[in-house]
Amino acid sequence: MAVLRRLQRMLANPSLWVIALVSFSYLLAFMQRTAPGVVGNQLQAQFHITAAVLGTVASIQFFLYMVLQIPVGLFGDRLGPEKLFVAGVVIDGVGAIVFGSAHSLTELLTGRALVGLGDALIWVNIVLILSRWFSTEMFGSMLGIVSTAGNVGGLLATVPLATWVSVSDWATPFLDLGAITIAVAVLNTLVFLGVPFLGLRARRPPAHRSSVRVQRVPVWTMLRLVVRDRLSWATFACHFGAVGTYTGFISLWAVPFFMTIYGVSRAGATVFTLVGAVSSLVSAPIVGALSDRFGQRKLIYFTLQTASTLAWLSVLVWVGQPSHWAGLLVMAVTGFGAGGALLTFAVIRDGVPTQRAGVTSGFANTGGFLSAVLLPVLFGVLLQAGGGGSPVGTDVGHAYTLAFAVPAFFSFVGVVGTLLIPKRRGRPV
Repeated sequence: MAVLRRLQRMLANPSLWVIALVSFSYLLAFMQRTAPGVVGNQLQAQFHITAAVLGTVASIQFFLYMVLQIPVGLFGDRLGPEKLFVAGVVIDGVGAIVFGSAHSLTELLTGRALVGLGDALIWVNIVLILSRWFSTEMFGSMLGIVSTAGNVGGLLATVPLATWVSVSDWATPFLDLGAITIAVAVLNTLVFLGVPFLGLRARRPPAHRSSVRVQRVPVWTMLRLVVRDRLSWATFACHFGAVGTYTGFISLWAVPFFMTIYGVSRAGATVFTLVGAVSSLVSAPIVGALSDRFGQRKLIYFTLQTASTLAWLSVLVWVGQPSHWAGLLVMAVTGFGAGGALLTFAVIRDGVPTQRAGVTSGFANTGGFLSAVLLPVLFGVLLQAGGGGSPVGTDVGHAYTLAFAVPAFFSFVGVVGTLLIPKRRGRPV
């Protein structure tokens, strides 16, 4: 009986439900960001689309995420983040179902657009929800738990998802994932919108004085601040080179590339993306600790960006056909660089006044998703131009050599961004 009472008290703890639900919701959302990359070649074959068109299917999700960040932040503060968060999870699930049941290119695009819309409503409002429920002393830890859950979702979108696709078809995992997401949205509704559930009585979250809130800044004021600030453009370029380049490649072209070049199965190709995901997962705590320990954020960020650029360039040196070990190394290095992109926000925290940190962070994050929008399309265009845009290319090595010039150039933009970071006085606070 004592155990049952303890379990009942635990289930009646609102904070426990909050962190569990937002973490699992973010895991599902993060999984859907890169999941289409596992089935890219199947989509080409079934819908008879070119590489350039396939790139558009992937990019539309990141485009909507990018353009909606600032509006979502403003409306989340005014309408309540819980409502927008629940709506985002529902839309994410509906988008997965539409994508999985698509019979035309229009339905594919609609599905990914809905996923992008739902995803845009999730992360910003998670930050606001956690800031309402947890004190400053716990906020960082709770945010870390949610971020880790998202990275786990990225791992599930590699070998596990490829194995699932191989024993069913490409559509079934997306339909099931959508159904699971909607079921989680129902639980979110019960907990966040004030419905008694399993003995949990709805209550208002504790009001912490230090709660994080979205700053209401007029758009033109924000643009003037950004344009005049060198650090804003430097961090925009850094995030453009590190995050979006890796995410854009993983989200669509990584699995088809490794399947084509090495002649491996879908599950075999996702081993390469798994290496990148694991490398990204371990990078954040390592890079963060090193930058705090030595206070050399700019130098460390420059090293990461340079290493990623050299990794992308190495594919050109191998004429689009790197060895197996070289392919694994490319994914490990670029994944590590993407995970280390948390330095973007550390640099902002060190060099921007508190009242402008939120606006500058949003602008820098937009840079990351801008490259995630552009890369799948440009990669597909150059791949098509080189003769490798059909399921069976005529000159695969030459085609991929052209295509990999895109991530190499994008990553170099990140190198330039690190060089533009102003020299900071003193050590990080």
